[in-house]
Amino acid sequence: MAQKKIEALLKKLPSTPGVYKMRDGEGRILYVGKAKNLNKRVRSYFRKTVKAVRTEKMLEHVEDLEWIEVGSDLEALMLETNLIKEFRPKYNVLMKDDKNYVYIKITKNEDYPRIEIVRKVLKDGARYFGPKTAAHTVKKTLGLLQKLFMYRSCDLGIDWNDGAAKVTRKTIAYPCLDYHIKRCAAPCIGKISPEDYGRSIERIEYFLEGKSGEIEKSLEDQMNACVAKKEYEKAALVRDKLLSLRQLFDSKQIVTSPDLENMDILGFVLEGGKAYLNLFMLRNGKLIDQENFIADAGGYEAGEEDQAQEVVEAFLYQYYEKATQIPPQILIPVEFEEADFFMTWAGNQAGRRVKLITPERGKKHKLVELAEKNARSFLKQNKARWESMAPSDQEALEELSHALSLPKPPKRMECYDNSHLGGTDTVASMVVFENGVAKKSDYRKFKLQTLVDGEIDDFKAMSEILLRRLSHLQPVPAGIQIRKAAKTNVPGIQTLLKEWRNTEEIEGNLNEYQVVLKDKKVLGFLRLLPGKDATYLIKALYVTPKAREQRLGRALIFCALEKTKAKRIYVTCVSEMEPFYEKLGFEKIKTFPSEFSEQLLPLLMAYDPSKHHDASFETKPDLIVIDGGKGQLSAALKSRDALGLTIPMIGLAKREEDVFIPGASFPLLIPKDSKASYLLQRIRDEAHRFAITFQKDSRKKHITHSVLDEIPGIGKATKMKLLKKFGSLEKIKQTSAEELTELVGKRLAEKISLFFR
Repeated sequence: MAQKKIEALLKKLPSTPGVYKMRDGEGRILYVGKAKNLNKRVRSYFRKTVKAVRTEKMLEHVEDLEWIEVGSDLEALMLETNLIKEFRPKYNVLMKDDKNYVYIKITKNEDYPRIEIVRKVLKDGARYFGPKTAAHTVKKTLGLLQKLFMYRSCDLGIDWNDGAAKVTRKTIAYPCLDYHIKRCAAPCIGKISPEDYGRSIERIEYFLEGKSGEIEKSLEDQMNACVAKKEYEKAALVRDKLLSLRQLFDSKQIVTSPDLENMDILGFVLEGGKAYLNLFMLRNGKLIDQENFIADAGGYEAGEEDQAQEVVEAFLYQYYEKATQIPPQILIPVEFEEADFFMTWAGNQAGRRVKLITPERGKKHKLVELAEKNARSFLKQNKARWESMAPSDQEALEELSHALSLPKPPKRMECYDNSHLGGTDTVASMVVFENGVAKKSDYRKFKLQTLVDGEIDDFKAMSEILLRRLSHLQPVPAGIQIRKAAKTNVPGIQTLLKEWRNTEEIEGNLNEYQVVLKDKKVLGFLRLLPGKDATYLIKALYVTPKAREQRLGRALIFCALEKTKAKRIYVTCVSEMEPFYEKLGFEKIKTFPSEFSEQLLPLLMAYDPSKHHDASFETKPDLIVIDGGKGQLSAALKSRDALGLTIPMIGLAKREEDVFIPGASFPLLIPKDSKASYLLQRIRDEAHRFAITFQKDSRKKHITHSVLDEIPGIGKATKMKLLKKFGSLEKIKQTSAEELTELVGKRLAEKISLFFR
């Protein structure tokens, strides 16, 4: 049956650029790919030719095909990238979580630029170097550069006016310790001019670019100039910098090229379903950096490196999408089919020609071999670390599975905890362990919505967060039906619709209404009007207060999306309803589609389904651990059972590390010194740490929050300026618009006056 279906679909494939998805019998996406020619590319998988073991394994499970036609190869690439990130298919090559990548940022819009370590590249005019995988190495490098060039590490705002320095943003007492230990030239007190400071920053940029010749010449010129002026002490200091830099550059040169070429060299090895990659970076013929990466190998196994072209292709796109520099040459170990397209794409990114080279002999071939050797070394290092941990983790999972009578070891475990300070700033945490190891990319935070400020109710909090989390797996609670009003023979629907609007007739027709039913009783309804391009407008949405506690409003929205395939849902409402719609996932917008623009209410909001996909929430856990005893476990079970789910769940009490299971009066006897018990304690402690950290952060924001933060256009700097000038919020309220104008300008002054009126 599946074979006939595939054959029928293959006949319908267009010969245009696009993206294709391969699914298994349960509808799961196994693989996402792009193609210049969908017909040619997809058919190639099903020809009777010798294929990689990984491809054969994948095709055994493929029972359905989908494709999306696009206008160009570039659109196909962008769509493929987004779909892979969203669905994380089993047979796609995917770089490990990149949240740990860092960049070196050098600001460019200040008289005295700052150098920072950041995790995102912004379009703010600054210069970035990276990505770097080892933040500790970057810190060490910057520490050395600060010793040599004495750049500032503070975030003071410093302007240079009329030959003097002026601090405009005072965040610390200055000059700070760095000045006294000769780590900073103290621009904050005018000890160095912007020109001299700029030369130091320029040399740091040379260093990060690997331009040792330029930086050495610059320092030699400075040293000779000092000697000519008979400033021998300054000349000696410059000489010491020069010697230190030469020593540093020489120590890094395990690889050199006499041709003074700029290139990156990639090597990789496969093992255990993972790809271990090494990237050498040569600039001006010298090795300036080396980075190591791990990727899910998409089903490729050890020994298949020669066939794993997709590993190379996927790495190149995923790495150079984030890279701040792309060299003119990239050496790779194996060729891939659409290399020409990558070179065009990379050339557009770099602003010049970029060549991919797969050398078969000579020095460049030896460089690729050296990169592969380092990738293998990286694998061995990781394997050694893993082997020291993995057996105990696996044994712990086996022990836990046996103790809890689970059908299999719990590969994915989730643990929940909540935290508050006297009933204020109540938050909760969800941490995830996969195969006994923390998976921090899947951690999630919750701000409690059902507790009022000052209310302390751990059971209610646990019930809420489990309901919110598990509703991503099963949005409609057990026993609830959502049906079209016109197809429902339940008495009272028409009466309720009339009463709700206080009219004699139903607004619109019954076909436009979805109703929520339980035991033939109406708990709510939703009316949607269609617009253009798969958009809809909510004309009515109502659920009873009790139904709101079960998140039936969200269930209605979810079902509407499923049935209509809506790309966006709009609503216009009064401001009192803003919190209600925000909880459902709606966001405020400024403009409304023209077809919905009649009789608008004050607040315009929209729900965008693309913003509500969450890979972590959409993954089903094998075991849920509740931080707490029987009470917390019971509250969590109510939420699970209300949704009709059967996920195993236990409670872990802190005092005696007692494990409670549903339906048992007494705790389960798990030896306190067993691997299973230690694993439970680790995940519980991590949930507690994560919740406490989030609670502290929330409290800080709460403490520093001001009514001024609610005025559009007022940022942190303006708020501090107002408070410093007038001393208190009350005095700001009493200040005239004219006086405020002198400080913040006419437009902002009018906003402040209007807000307080």
